[in-house]
Amino acid sequence: MSVTVRVVLTVVVAFVATFIASKIIIPLLKKKKAEQHVRDDGPQTHLVKQGTPTMGGIMIVIGIVAATLIFSVYTQSAAVKSMVFLVCTMLLFMLIGLIDDAVKLFKKRSLGLRAWQKVVLELVFAAIVACYSYFVLGHDAEIIPFAKSTWELGAGYIPFTMFVFIAMVNSVNLTDGLDGLATSLTLSNGAAFLVIIGLVFGGSLLGMQDGGEAVNAAVFCAALIGACIAFLFFNKHPAQVFMGDTGSFALGAAITAMATLLGMQLLLPIMGLMFVLSAVSVMIQVGSYKLRGKRVFRMAPLHHHFELGGMSETQVVRGYIIATVLLSVLAVVSVGI
Repeated sequence: MSVTVRVVLTVVVAFVATFIASKIIIPLLKKKKAEQHVRDDGPQTHLVKQGTPTMGGIMIVIGIVAATLIFSVYTQSAAVKSMVFLVCTMLLFMLIGLIDDAVKLFKKRSLGLRAWQKVVLELVFAAIVACYSYFVLGHDAEIIPFAKSTWELGAGYIPFTMFVFIAMVNSVNLTDGLDGLATSLTLSNGAAFLVIIGLVFGGSLLGMQDGGEAVNAAVFCAALIGACIAFLFFNKHPAQVFMGDTGSFALGAAITAMATLLGMQLLLPIMGLMFVLSAVSVMIQVGSYKLRGKRVFRMAPLHHHFELGGMSETQVVRGYIIATVLLSVLAVVSVGI
């Protein structure tokens, strides 16, 4: 099977698996009253979202895992290790989100795990992932965008990778506040990585019919794309289901795992800038309020600032998508020149 056919089939299977899972799981979530609890201090327009089923990220993960396992290649040890890394990393961080969502549902509140509990779990899982990448996959360097050179980190690769994972996973989680927002941005980033794989590893991909890390990386990207497209049918405005922390943690980990496998973690601040701005806006807001007693933004994360400034939810989402598509193109150019 050629790589092109494998990638196309992966997109289709991930889409179908996610779509079917959504048709089954959404009614189940409604029946179990797994509903979103909207914060009282959030935008008033969001109060209508109260009661919308959450934890929909489970459907995305089902689609990604199913398609990846079916179309990954297993003829080389390196290929198997890369597939295990991508899938298990996503599942580990999804577990944090799943526990967080479960606490919210059982306690009937908008806040789940306590901050220190999340931090401990994230540190432990980030350390596991970073050590696997360093000791098992043999990674210790990052490609520098636009420079055609690498940054050799040595043992410093482990704490660096831990920081990137924790930062990105939480950034995606904070961005998941509007219908279709986090899903659309992740879709754009996944597509960018698929193009990058074709550009950087194009020669080897074309020459490989059934082996290699690059093939499995392309398959995982394709599965991510297919699953996100299917989920958008239910998550676009007005959303029928939210991904919850289950989904946002999984998607944040999936994108970061892909960047880690390719040695391109330094691309994340470029293509994922809108994610990063969400986290930075929260840090600025909290820091300013504690130090000065004043807020910098109308509300944080940043997308709520735009909403309270008069933009509709769909306008904000469209703006973020356009910006992310352009940034993703820039990221592709940075490694393709």
